[in-house]
Amino acid sequence: MTFTTAYTPVSAAFASMGAQELKSFYEGFMLNKPYCLDDLIQAVWQTPGYEQWSADFSPESLDVLGEWFAARISDSAQTAKDAAVRDMSDEEKALAVAVGMYYGEVAVRNNPQLGWHQLKGNKKQADYGQPVISDSGKLPTNPVRVAHAFASGIADGSKAAGRLRETYDYWMQLIR
Repeated sequence: MTFTTAYTPVSAAFASMGAQELKSFYEGFMLNKPYCLDDLIQAVWQTPGYEQWSADFSPESLDVLGEWFAARISDSAQTAKDAAVRDMSDEEKALAVAVGMYYGEVAVRNNPQLGWHQLKGNKKQADYGQPVISDSGKLPTNPVRVAHAFASGIADGSKAAGRLRETYDYWMQLIR
Protein backbone atom coordinates (compact mmCIF):
# COMPACT_ATOMS: atom_id res chain seq x y z
CA MET A 1 0.00 0.00 0.00
CA THR A 2 1.42 3.34 -1.03
CA PHE A 3 0.96 6.21 1.42
CA THR A 4 -2.21 8.18 0.87
CA THR A 5 -3.77 10.73 3.19
CA ALA A 6 -7.13 8.93 2.90
CA TYR A 7 -6.24 5.71 4.68
CA THR A 8 -7.71 4.04 7.72
CA PRO A 9 -5.60 2.59 10.52
CA VAL A 10 -8.26 -0.07 11.02
CA SER A 11 -6.99 -2.39 8.33
CA ALA A 12 -5.34 -5.77 7.95
CA ALA A 13 -3.44 -4.39 4.95
CA PHE A 14 -0.38 -3.54 7.04
CA ALA A 15 0.06 -7.12 8.26
CA SER A 16 0.13 -8.39 4.69
CA MET A 17 2.71 -5.86 3.49
CA GLY A 18 6.34 -6.78 2.94
CA ALA A 19 9.26 -5.01 4.61
CA GLN A 20 9.96 -2.73 1.65
CA GLU A 21 6.31 -1.78 1.26
CA LEU A 22 6.06 -0.96 4.99
CA LYS A 23 9.22 1.12 4.79
CA SER A 24 7.87 2.99 1.78
CA PHE A 25 4.55 3.70 3.54
CA TYR A 26 6.30 5.07 6.64
CA GLU A 27 8.67 7.19 4.56
CA GLY A 28 5.70 8.57 2.61
CA PHE A 29 3.88 9.38 5.84
CA MET A 30 6.87 11.21 7.31
CA LEU A 31 7.68 13.01 4.06
CA ASN A 32 4.09 14.24 3.66
CA LYS A 33 3.52 15.12 7.32
CA PRO A 34 4.70 18.77 7.07
CA TYR A 35 2.52 19.37 4.01
CA CYS A 36 -0.52 17.72 5.61
CA LEU A 37 -0.02 19.85 8.73
CA ASP A 38 0.23 23.03 6.65
CA ASP A 39 -2.95 22.11 4.77
CA LEU A 40 -4.76 21.36 8.04
CA ILE A 41 -3.70 24.63 9.64
CA GLN A 42 -4.79 26.59 6.56
CA ALA A 43 -8.15 24.78 6.47
CA VAL A 44 -8.80 25.64 10.12
CA TRP A 45 -7.77 29.29 9.66
CA GLN A 46 -10.02 29.63 6.61
CA THR A 47 -13.06 28.52 8.61
CA PRO A 48 -15.13 31.41 10.01
CA GLY A 49 -14.68 31.58 13.76
CA TYR A 50 -11.32 29.80 13.71
CA GLU A 51 -9.14 32.44 12.05
CA GLN A 52 -7.32 33.17 15.33
CA TRP A 53 -6.55 29.55 16.23
CA SER A 54 -3.06 29.35 17.66
CA ALA A 55 -1.56 26.41 15.80
CA ASP A 56 1.42 26.33 18.15
CA PHE A 57 1.40 22.57 18.83
CA SER A 58 0.56 23.16 22.49
CA PRO A 59 -1.79 20.77 24.30
CA GLU A 60 -4.22 23.70 24.58
CA SER A 61 -4.36 23.98 20.77
CA LEU A 62 -6.03 20.55 20.72
CA ASP A 63 -9.14 22.08 22.33
CA VAL A 64 -9.91 24.30 19.34
CA LEU A 65 -8.75 21.68 16.82
CA GLY A 66 -11.10 19.16 18.46
CA GLU A 67 -14.01 21.60 18.15
CA TRP A 68 -13.21 22.32 14.51
CA PHE A 69 -12.78 18.65 13.58
CA ALA A 70 -15.94 17.67 15.46
CA ALA A 71 -17.90 20.31 13.53
CA ARG A 72 -16.62 18.90 10.20
CA ILE A 73 -17.55 15.34 11.19
CA SER A 74 -20.92 16.38 12.65
CA ASP A 75 -21.84 18.22 9.45
CA SER A 76 -21.04 15.10 7.41
CA ALA A 77 -22.86 12.80 9.84
CA GLN A 78 -26.03 14.88 9.62
CA THR A 79 -26.13 14.42 5.87
CA ALA A 80 -25.65 10.66 6.14
CA LYS A 81 -28.76 8.54 6.53
CA ASP A 82 -27.38 6.31 9.28
CA ALA A 83 -24.28 7.85 10.87
CA ALA A 84 -23.80 4.87 13.18
CA VAL A 85 -22.98 2.48 10.35
CA ARG A 86 -21.67 4.77 7.64
CA ASP A 87 -18.09 4.63 6.44
CA MET A 88 -15.92 7.71 6.61
CA SER A 89 -15.53 9.50 3.29
CA ASP A 90 -12.06 9.88 1.79
CA GLU A 91 -12.16 13.55 2.81
CA GLU A 92 -12.95 12.60 6.42
CA LYS A 93 -10.20 9.96 6.41
CA ALA A 94 -7.71 12.54 5.12
CA LEU A 95 -8.81 14.99 7.81
CA ALA A 96 -8.41 12.29 10.46
CA VAL A 97 -4.90 11.53 9.19
CA ALA A 98 -3.97 15.24 9.34
CA VAL A 99 -5.55 15.70 12.78
CA GLY A 100 -3.70 12.58 13.93
CA MET A 101 -0.44 14.00 12.61
CA TYR A 102 -1.07 17.24 14.51
CA TYR A 103 -1.99 15.30 17.67
CA GLY A 104 1.23 13.31 17.36
CA GLU A 105 3.31 16.43 16.80
CA VAL A 106 1.83 17.99 19.95
CA ALA A 107 3.09 14.97 21.88
CA VAL A 108 6.55 14.95 20.28
CA ARG A 109 7.14 18.70 20.56
CA ASN A 110 6.09 18.81 24.21
CA ASN A 111 7.84 15.63 25.36
CA PRO A 112 11.47 15.30 24.25
CA GLN A 113 11.55 11.58 25.10
CA LEU A 114 8.84 10.82 22.53
CA GLY A 115 9.34 10.33 18.81
CA TRP A 116 7.72 8.97 15.67
CA HIS A 117 8.48 5.31 14.94
CA GLN A 118 7.09 2.56 12.77
CA LEU A 119 5.63 -0.21 14.91
CA LYS A 120 7.35 -3.48 14.09
CA GLY A 121 7.33 -6.85 15.77
CA ASN A 122 4.21 -8.96 15.95
CA LYS A 123 1.95 -8.68 12.91
CA LYS A 124 -1.03 -9.33 15.18
CA GLN A 125 -0.59 -5.93 16.84
CA ALA A 126 -3.39 -3.56 15.82
CA ASP A 127 -0.94 -0.87 14.75
CA TYR A 128 1.69 -3.11 13.17
CA GLY A 129 3.58 -1.28 10.42
CA GLN A 130 1.94 2.06 11.17
CA PRO A 131 3.45 5.33 12.40
CA VAL A 132 3.23 5.54 16.18
CA ILE A 133 4.53 7.81 18.92
CA SER A 134 6.52 6.20 21.71
CA ASP A 135 9.49 6.41 24.03
CA SER A 136 11.80 3.66 22.78
CA GLY A 137 8.86 1.39 22.01
CA LYS A 138 7.13 1.88 25.36
CA LEU A 139 3.37 2.43 25.20
CA PRO A 140 3.20 3.07 21.44
CA THR A 141 0.23 5.20 20.46
CA ASN A 142 -1.08 5.58 16.92
CA PRO A 143 -2.25 9.20 16.66
CA VAL A 144 -4.10 8.54 13.40
CA ARG A 145 -6.06 5.78 15.14
CA VAL A 146 -6.87 8.24 17.96
CA ALA A 147 -8.21 10.77 15.44
CA HIS A 148 -10.24 8.09 13.61
CA ALA A 149 -11.76 6.89 16.89
CA PHE A 150 -12.55 10.49 17.82
CA ALA A 151 -14.25 11.05 14.45
CA SER A 152 -16.28 7.84 14.82
CA GLY A 153 -17.38 8.91 18.30
CA ILE A 154 -18.44 12.33 17.05
CA ALA A 155 -20.35 10.77 14.13
CA ASP A 156 -22.30 8.37 16.35
CA GLY A 157 -22.83 10.93 19.13
CA SER A 158 -20.88 9.04 21.79
CA LYS A 159 -18.03 11.59 22.07
CA ALA A 160 -17.85 15.36 22.55
CA ALA A 161 -15.42 17.83 20.97
CA GLY A 162 -13.32 18.01 24.15
CA ARG A 163 -12.49 14.31 23.95
CA LEU A 164 -9.45 14.86 21.71
CA ARG A 165 -7.69 16.92 24.41
CA GLU A 166 -8.91 14.60 27.19
CA THR A 167 -7.38 11.63 25.38
CA TYR A 168 -4.08 13.48 25.03
CA ASP A 169 -4.02 14.45 28.72
CA TYR A 170 -4.74 10.87 29.77
CA TRP A 171 -1.96 9.55 27.51
CA MET A 172 0.50 12.03 29.01
CA GLN A 173 -0.38 10.83 32.53
CA LEU A 174 0.43 7.27 31.49
CA ILE A 175 3.88 8.07 30.13
CA ARG A 176 5.08 10.23 33.01
